[in-house]
Amino acid sequence: MKILTFFNNKGGVGKTTLLFNVAHMLVSKGLRVTMVDCDPQCNLSATVLDDQQLETLWQESPTKGLTVESCLRPVHDRTGDISSPACTAIADGLFILPGDLLLSQLEQTLAADGWGRDFRRSAPAILVASSVARVIERTGRETRADIVLVDVGPSLGALNRAVHAACDGIVVPVAPDLFSLRGLQNVGPTLRRWTAEWSEVAPATSMEIPRHAGTVVGYVVQQHLARSVRPVSGNHVWATRIPAAFARYVQDAPVSGSVTIDDDPSCLGLLKHYASLVPLAQAARKPIFALKQADGIGGGQIQSVAHARRQFSDFADALLAKLNVAAPA
Repeated sequence: MKILTFFNNKGGVGKTTLLFNVAHMLVSKGLRVTMVDCDPQCNLSATVLDDQQLETLWQESPTKGLTVESCLRPVHDRTGDISSPACTAIADGLFILPGDLLLSQLEQTLAADGWGRDFRRSAPAILVASSVARVIERTGRETRADIVLVDVGPSLGALNRAVHAACDGIVVPVAPDLFSLRGLQNVGPTLRRWTAEWSEVAPATSMEIPRHAGTVVGYVVQQHLARSVRPVSGNHVWATRIPAAFARYVQDAPVSGSVTIDDDPSCLGLLKHYASLVPLAQAARKPIFALKQADGIGGGQIQSVAHARRQFSDFADALLAKLNVAAPA
């Protein structure tokens, strides 16, 4: 089982849409996938489930572990450890542990009781700090997932730090703009610090806590307004600067000005903005590449759906190669 998250300090880069589509593409390749919504804004949960389903889950969840928040609630209330997760099946081989806006209440508990100054040497603090990671890991085990995809917000706070402790891999979605490039200056140093501090805990305790590396496996460039597969000129200026910025700030590696997104091994994909297809996919609760004429597409949109299928398939293959996961034959 591999646990992966898409993370960038810059919001609005299409992270949740990317995760949703990749999850469906991985399932189409024969893998079992579980999505975990650790973003208090619940965008992934709202994409997958309708309002009535979510309201029912939130009402029943406190005693049944139906959301991330309810699994963590005993830790937040200081009444016990994590509850057993009970995922919702979305399709054959695809599951979700939904989020809840109340998850934002746990940030203070994680910061105060988990990530305090001496958390590395305090068993109670380690239990709190590792609670989110243990929920994610347990969710994946109980659904027999090959890959767990975790959705997070753009924060650098205690909640995302707790998610990071569960991750085998991190993909950084970037848009070809100034703000995404600037966000990389936050992402790289922060992830390295989180990894280093968690590595000091893991060997020092015999407690059953996640012991993952949190390695950044690469980036994906998306939401460019492409005429074909390349960014238009205004976006291209920023796109050409992504490889060097990613190497410098995220990988802490030597920078080569000659590397482009076409030959950068860290670039896992280049995804165009699918514009009018996105709201249609959201309304149908389908991935973009699965839309049909019955869902309202027509004309040139049919070609765009086929193009999306190829792009997401290629991206999923690149991702599996980075994670050293083989799709079933």
